[in-house]
Order: sequence, then C-alpha cells, then structure tokens
Amino acid sequence: MRRLAARANRRMIRLDSERSRRLAWLALWIYIAGLGVSAILRLQGDFLVYYHAGHRVLHGMAIYPPDESDRFLYAPIFAVAFAPFALLPRHAAQGLWFVFNAWGLIAFISGSAILLFGRERRLSAILLAVPVLLSFRFVGNNIEHGQINLPVLALCAWAIIYARERRPVWSGAMIAAAVLIKPFALIAACYLAIRRKWPALGWGIVAGLILFALPIVVFGPTGLFEQTQGYLHSVASMTDRYRTMLTNQSAVSAVARFVSRFGGEEAAAGPIPLRIGMALEAALVAAVAVWTMMAGSGEGEITTDRYALAGFFCLMAGFAPISWKSYFAALLMPYMLLAAELIEDRSESRWAWTFLAASAILNFVPGRHLSRIALFYSANFLSSILALAALVALSRGDRGERMVSAPVSAQAEHG
Repeated sequence: MRRLAARANRRMIRLDSERSRRLAWLALWIYIAGLGVSAILRLQGDFLVYYHAGHRVLHGMAIYPPDESDRFLYAPIFAVAFAPFALLPRHAAQGLWFVFNAWGLIAFISGSAILLFGRERRLSAILLAVPVLLSFRFVGNNIEHGQINLPVLALCAWAIIYARERRPVWSGAMIAAAVLIKPFALIAACYLAIRRKWPALGWGIVAGLILFALPIVVFGPTGLFEQTQGYLHSVASMTDRYRTMLTNQSAVSAVARFVSRFGGEEAAAGPIPLRIGMALEAALVAAVAVWTMMAGSGEGEITTDRYALAGFFCLMAGFAPISWKSYFAALLMPYMLLAAELIEDRSESRWAWTFLAASAILNFVPGRHLSRIALFYSANFLSSILALAALVALSRGDRGERMVSAPVSAQAEHG
C-alpha cells in the first residue's frame, strides 16, 4: 500500500509540475503578445534608425551620414538586411521586427537552459518564470524600443551550443554575426577561445569576411569601400558620446558619472573614465576567464563551468563603453542558474541569496526620482556585478546542507 501511495504521490507531483510548466509558458506568451501590441503601436526610436538605414540602401544613399545624431552603428550587410523592412509601412515593419525580437527572447531562454543544464532537462515553471520576472524590465525595454539585443544574445548562446556539439560552421556564422552587431558578443568569442573551439572561431573569421564582402553585390566595390569607411568612422566617433547619459550603464559611464561629480563634464568626457572603465571590465573578464580555465573541460563541460559561463553573461551587459540598460537582458541566463540552484535544487547559501536579492532590488528601484538616482550611480551595472558575486558564492561551495526533500525532477526520474 505504501508503494502504491508513493507512486500515486510521485505521479501527482509530475502532473502538477507539467501543469505549472504549461501555465508558465502561457503567461510568457501573453506577456510577449502584450509587448507586441505596444511595439507595433508606438514609435520605436531604435528600430526607426534601422528602418532609415534600410531606406537609404533602397535609394542608394550614404548609410552613415556624419551629421546624423542617431547613427546606424552596424556593418553595411545589416543595413542591406533592413532594406526589406523599409519596403513596408512603418507600423507593419515594426510588427515584422517584433517577430524577430520575440524569436530572440524564446531562443535565448531555450539556449540558456541548454547551456546550463543540457538538452535532457526540461524547463520547469521556476526556471522559466523567475529569470523572466527578474529581467522583464530589460526584456520589455528591448522589445518596446525595437532594439536588436535579444537576437544577438540568442546568437551568442546558440553559437556556444553548436560549438559544443561540434557544429562549427553554424557556430562560426552565429558568432560572426553577433560580434559585427554588438561588441559584447566578443565575450562569447572569448569563451570559445578558452574552450579551444578553434574550428568554430575559424569559421567565424570566414563568416565575418563574407559578411563584410557580401554588400559588394548591392553597392559595387567603390560603394562598399565608401560605406565601410563610413561605418568605421561612425563606430569610432561613439567612444566619447553618451558618457553620462543615465541609460548608459557601462563600466565606463559609471566612472564618468562619478568623475563628473568632482571634475565636471570636461573630466567625464576625457580619457580617464574610458581607461578606468575598460580596465575594470578587462580585469573582470580576465578573472572569469581564469575561473573558466580552472573549472576544466571535457565530457562534463556543461556542469563544470556553467557558473563561469553564466558569469560571462553577467559581464556582457556592461562591457562596451556604451551599454544601454536594455543590454542587461543578458542577466536572464545567470538568473536562471541562480533560480535552479537556490529555489529548485534548494541550495542554502546566505551569501548567494543576499547577492541575488540585492541584484534584483537594484533592477526594480521604484519611483522616477529614486530610479534616476539609482541609474546615476549605475544600479544596473552594480546589479550585474552582484549577480556575478552570487554565482561565485555558489560555485565556491558556500552553501549549507541541502534540504531533505529532493527536487521534483529527481523524484520523477526515480519514480
């Protein structure tokens, strides 16, 4: 009788778990649909830049006019990619771009789960709901403004997955596209180098050269040279722009705003904030790189270095001198791992819980006045560092005894 009761109990647990998982996915799709309505109806400032770039391609104009305030900062191939959007009315184009952003979010969620736990483990309601709830401000900001960060984060995650699965061509193509769009993708390339995924990186170089050369079909040799020159000038001109803007939450901007309190705007725009901020980021990346190397590799790569890999995604958000708050959607991955360890697997680590709570609080500072103060002191950048600290606390074994009850997934396996 006890065995029958135990089996019935385990079956009910599995049913409840599956029901919760479906409800979590349903809630996510409702959330995405709501964002989609907002994305279509509003004026999306970031997408408007992409839309205009596509329009210039269609009309044979310069993609990177030097006198433009909101500049298109991606390689010419991506301007060509936005040309079909420019054929549509703006609201219809925004709706189509929303589909790509929604795909980016789902692909990043599923890719994060595979990177952290492997393909065998299904996403539970906790692993789906908690990371999205803790990062929904950043996710919403991306979709509402029509930004490109969610697809890039998905490309980074899947480039690593395909490199692990010995599919270097796909991995290389994805990492090349990601790096050409956003500099923070270099951190994913750094991980691949540490893990000696040389075929993927080799194909990445090939794919990058192809992506640079392909627009010759549209612009011709001379036109491509001029457009590429404009692209490089446009990117180079951004190193000292938006330094103290509140929504820039990079390490460089954190130093710049601090310096501006004592030396004014002139000091903030000088070379010191750039040097200090990038040195800080370089030191953090180097520390996580050493952490990754110490974790080892091989067949257990998923479990041995998932903390360090999640740590790299913590650093992605504030890596570039201009890192908008929307970049911090990258925290979804470390939050997923922390949810798995602290909630689902019930690891007791006071330090990890403390760091996670502090990270979440900084992301949800209420009120306009308090929010501006928090952004001035780089709350989102500090939040990513606190998430990294929580991962370190867990990886160092700073945890108490596990609670007696095993996770539901383990119970199901032995049922």
